[in-house]
Amino acid sequence: MTVVIDATVVVAGLVSADATGQWAESVLAGEPLAAPHLMPVEAASILHRAELAGEISADVASLAHADLGRLRVEYFPYDPFAERIWELRRPCLAAPPGPSEAVLLAFSPGPAGSGTGHPAETFDYSHEQQLEMLRRVRRGVADCEASRKRVELLLTLARKNAVEADLGELRRQYQSLRQQADRLEAASQRLQAKIDAYARQRQKQAGERTGHPGLTSYEAWYVALAEFLGAKLATLDARLALAPGPRCGFCLPPPPA
Repeated sequence: MTVVIDATVVVAGLVSADATGQWAESVLAGEPLAAPHLMPVEAASILHRAELAGEISADVASLAHADLGRLRVEYFPYDPFAERIWELRRPCLAAPPGPSEAVLLAFSPGPAGSGTGHPAETFDYSHEQQLEMLRRVRRGVADCEASRKRVELLLTLARKNAVEADLGELRRQYQSLRQQADRLEAASQRLQAKIDAYARQRQKQAGERTGHPGLTSYEAWYVALAEFLGAKLATLDARLALAPGPRCGFCLPPPPA
């Protein structure tokens, strides 16, 4: 039976020596393989990023890229699956799940200020205000820093000229600017912490509402192909197996011992 493989399995099978890599290698060496025609591009990009990050050497990346071109994979275009891919990207519009799949709803609030009165819109508006305030505070920090550097230059010149009166005034200006910059920097950090907390809260709320972020169109391409072929999708991303809507099986690496 054909197995649809995604780029994560391909890269693991080509470069990894651990248990997951051995599993991926066995998948690549086993059943007939199928994939979207852009899969090699994604796999090559993963290899390139791993090389840049120092996770693999340039030689290993080059050898893996050469092996990628020698894989016996049947590639499929996008167009025949476009409609199904478009359905799968939206969990709430995907085809009805099977009995063992969770029924999950996705919620998308309207734009801030649209007048529906939903609390999420108030949060979004407040979030925009916080971002604008943060931008203003950071501009203030930059302005203070520029002024402080100008005063510092003047202090240096005044020391050279030994003008004590000028030195005293410049020292006061310098200290005042430094304190102001410190206060603005502290305010910037507090605002950033609030913004980060807000983002985490919204992410948590989204997870509670949907249970799953849904599939990207590219991920849905793999799923739609597996559905069409009546095949399993081999992937390292267990998240895909939890997505609502797919009508295909999944082949995942064994859990670590």
